[in-house]
Amino acid sequence: MTGIAALRFVALGSAGFFAAEAEIAADWGYYFGVFVIVLAQCAGVPLPAVAVLLGAYASARHGELNLAAVIAVGSLGAMIGSTIGYVLGRVGGRPLMLRLAQRFHADENRIVQLESFFDRHGGTALFFGRWVIVVRLWGAIAAGAAKMPWPKFALWTITGSIAWVASLSVLAYLAGALAHAIGDALDIGGWVLVPIVAVGLVFVWRRRRRRKLKSVEGPGDGVPDAE
Repeated sequence: MTGIAALRFVALGSAGFFAAEAEIAADWGYYFGVFVIVLAQCAGVPLPAVAVLLGAYASARHGELNLAAVIAVGSLGAMIGSTIGYVLGRVGGRPLMLRLAQRFHADENRIVQLESFFDRHGGTALFFGRWVIVVRLWGAIAAGAAKMPWPKFALWTITGSIAWVASLSVLAYLAGALAHAIGDALDIGGWVLVPIVAVGLVFVWRRRRRRKLKSVEGPGDGVPDAE
């Protein structure tokens, strides 16, 4: 191998290596973005976590991301974010919740009702509230302000986070499968409808042509005169 060929080989190998590294970094950057946005929302910052998760699941469906990794980082982000919210609520109490309501232009009465709701229903509200934006956003803070015991909070947060993130993956899969099925049906239906539409157009054209000929001939045309 000549020196120029060797340099070319090294250059091509380096380019391929760095391209692969860049692709891996981009994937991990996406996972990190999912983690941060879900964490922030569950800690009380209004960010579009559901939209980000659904987008990640769509990418996983096309093989661009790993589905298990998306579920893992999403669940971990929800757990850590909820824990941060719980600690903030435990320390700040209701005054913190009211300040958050003012900061994000939320209804203060709803925030107070959320705290009393957690006081009454506890872990069940924390679990099922994952699917309600207001509860998911400030539920952990409300649980901390309501002095929910930590073991109870941790149990319901772990199970609720995994169930919520996994359920969104199922929803995204079903939506993608439905869209794919509709697309296939439209493709098949298009081939079926083309000849039907063509026959219908010919029928309409011939009918209109027949009417036009009759109108030109007149009611008496074609009838011989009586002698």
